[in-house]
Amino acid sequence: MKPWILSAALVAALGTCTVRAVHAEQVATTSTAAVKSDLNYLMYTPDGYEASKDTYPLVVWLHGGDQGGNDIEKVKSSGIPKLIAGGKQLPFLVFSPQNPSEELLYPIEKVEAPLEEVISKYRADSSRIYVVGYSRGGFGAWALAEQFPEKFAAVVPIAGGGNRHYLNRTNEKAAFWVFHGTNDDVIPLSDSVIMYERLKALKRDARLSVLEGVSHSDVEMSALNDPELWDWLLKQRLAVAPK
Repeated sequence: MKPWILSAALVAALGTCTVRAVHAEQVATTSTAAVKSDLNYLMYTPDGYEASKDTYPLVVWLHGGDQGGNDIEKVKSSGIPKLIAGGKQLPFLVFSPQNPSEELLYPIEKVEAPLEEVISKYRADSSRIYVVGYSRGGFGAWALAEQFPEKFAAVVPIAGGGNRHYLNRTNEKAAFWVFHGTNDDVIPLSDSVIMYERLKALKRDARLSVLEGVSHSDVEMSALNDPELWDWLLKQRLAVAPK
């Protein structure tokens, strides 16, 4: 039999067989795993809180990159906790969670879970919740404002950048005050400028303070020692629907 005749015969024979294709299976399912939040945090209550029945505004403070880990005492080394440790009296509740990582950004969902506990446990005014963050915590402040926009009446990122493409998700009624130093060699000033300009394009209530000659390490306390910032925060409030 000639080769071409043999090939034709084989093709004809194979055509009479049923070939069953084997496909990989893709099954839809739902995870039942719970997000564990084991963050350490500091909690500050103002003078007179225990004797009062009033509600108080609440500040969420997100620290910079060198205070992460599991030693909560490190969080007192700068920012709002340092001011409090030095005797500064504030008319706010202050919730200062510690980033469990010494290298990564804040795990935002793990911050929001204990924040909910704090709001329910303490007499926090749900219309006056503010987030203030520096450096890595500044990135966290932007992320919280984008992922949980209904929570925050004011957002204060200090020397931190973010994803401008999600700023349209922020609360239209929230106010933003962005701080950055011109001599920042860690996080470029342009990171804050880009976010601010996008907010203005979205017609958000936003202001930008560019601190001339101020470095990355100095901009944190330069912003927090501005008395106008604290006065401004106290004025910010979200309209809360009646229960």
